[in-house]
Amino acid sequence: MLSRIRPLNSVARASFRRNVSSTRISKDVQYVRFRKPGEPAGKPGPRGWDPRIKMVTLFGGLGAAYYVSHLEQVEQTGRWRFMNTSQKTEAELGEITRKQLYQEYGAHILAPTHPVSRHVRRVVSRILTASNLGIIRGEERREPTLFGFDNFGGFGGFSSPDSSLGASTHPSEAYGPEKQWDVLVVNDRKMINAMATPGVVVVFTGILPVCQDEEGLAAVLAHEIGHVVARHSAERISSQIIWIGLGLALQVLGLDAFLSHGLTTYALELPNSRTQEREADLIGLRLMSRACYSPSAAPAMFERMGKLESSVMSQRSFEFAQTHPASENRVKYLEAALPEAFRIVEDNPECQQVRRQLDAFRETAQGIKVTDIGNMV
Repeated sequence: MLSRIRPLNSVARASFRRNVSSTRISKDVQYVRFRKPGEPAGKPGPRGWDPRIKMVTLFGGLGAAYYVSHLEQVEQTGRWRFMNTSQKTEAELGEITRKQLYQEYGAHILAPTHPVSRHVRRVVSRILTASNLGIIRGEERREPTLFGFDNFGGFGGFSSPDSSLGASTHPSEAYGPEKQWDVLVVNDRKMINAMATPGVVVVFTGILPVCQDEEGLAAVLAHEIGHVVARHSAERISSQIIWIGLGLALQVLGLDAFLSHGLTTYALELPNSRTQEREADLIGLRLMSRACYSPSAAPAMFERMGKLESSVMSQRSFEFAQTHPASENRVKYLEAALPEAFRIVEDNPECQQVRRQLDAFRETAQGIKVTDIGNMV
């Protein structure tokens, strides 16, 4: 016979629930953390992040949001970059630079009518007008004729500007069809250099022997103008806020100021500078091709420049520590880009006539040298 189990009354049920599922903890009971070996008694436990890490994290997050919101692509190459400098500001800085150059080199600047200046100005004008980048200050805009030349030998412009090839399809304060440019030829044979900022092209006579001819000069000037087309000066100004911010963040985290500066310089600034130089090389190759100059003049020019550099430098320097790529590397990637450049020349019906005129000029210009006072002999 099975025994009968009596149901629990309400008091018993309440007591059962308390005994099984409830546990009372005295207010006097406290959690005591086991001390690590060697840790003094009474040392408080961790209370959260280091304030420095909090600050870097906060400002880093805000900086990252600002950085991403100001990313853009270089129109000619598609490279992503940070840019917070307007084209108006860039043009204003170019005007300041123009005035400073006149003040610094005024006594050594050759007159626009000087034979050497006319030679340089002709090349600059051809590159600018072929890609709708502007006109030389003081000169009237030349309208294209049958073969792209006016009666004075100036290039009249390219028939179908294409931004992917370096031409200006979006006029701005920095460059465009109405932009006026100054061309300064500085008589200094010891200075082997050329440069360009929005509205200014500077050529030192010391680079002319290295160029050898008009096409070598076109390779140099197209490269410098390529920097302007790609807005590299504005990019460098914009990037300064990134380098400074990263350097300060590293110092806040305890890294020595000298080490943080070295890290940002060799890991960020110099690689970005070399990237800009390669970009200007390729854009310059397209610009000179649009102006009907022989694309092969570009790698030939940098090959001569490399030989000159190796002859004057006592020891070979590593590329990672330089602002420019090694000349031999520049020659290689320019040669790799030659097929595209030759197609630009071949697709332009005006270039056949231009090539004949350039060849004729080269024959008459053989043996011309530049003296110390900037005269042609």
